[in-house]
Amino acid sequence: MIERLWQQTQRLAAWFVIAAGGMLLAAAIIVTIEVLLRKGFAAVFGWSIVFSGSDEISAYLFAVATAWSLPYALVHRGHIRIDVLYSRLGDRERCLLDLFALIVMLVFSLVMFERAWDLASNSLIDNIRSNTPLRIPLAWAQIPWAFGIGLFCIAMLLALSRSIKAIAVGDYARLQATAGIPSQDEEVRQEIKDLGLGH
Repeated sequence: MIERLWQQTQRLAAWFVIAAGGMLLAAAIIVTIEVLLRKGFAAVFGWSIVFSGSDEISAYLFAVATAWSLPYALVHRGHIRIDVLYSRLGDRERCLLDLFALIVMLVFSLVMFERAWDLASNSLIDNIRSNTPLRIPLAWAQIPWAFGIGLFCIAMLLALSRSIKAIAVGDYARLQATAGIPSQDEEVRQEIKDLGLGH
């Protein structure tokens, strides 16, 4: 059951990271248009069009995109960890460190989700708006942001469950594939595969 849920989480994370990429692209387009209208028109015609709020909208898109990308980074072991001693340890010690890292990250993400949800729900209930000319309801950005952090918490719980199950049966390879730091060889193989050069 955990394996099926883990595979579904991987698929869901892939869809969310695509949406996050779309948000980042939209933010870049909004900022580019704003700069062209403000600076380009001024240089060519001597006057500019000011589009107020591009920085606000792009900041909201960036925050949501970041939160929606967290599960993908987790399931593909993309989070950065310091591995100075890690590579010198044995399988069992590395697995214990991986498990410890998951627990610490889960605790942090649960606290972050609780704060994010509290902020988003208060903004929704009190109809809090941004203190800018656009006066955007903050809940519009905060609810998807909190949702992304919540999805990350669920992915973390599944990763922890999968890792505990793997360590209980001595399957260090599965724990490494779930929570370990990718080796340089794995990273090179993945890059070759992503470029379409490998089999």
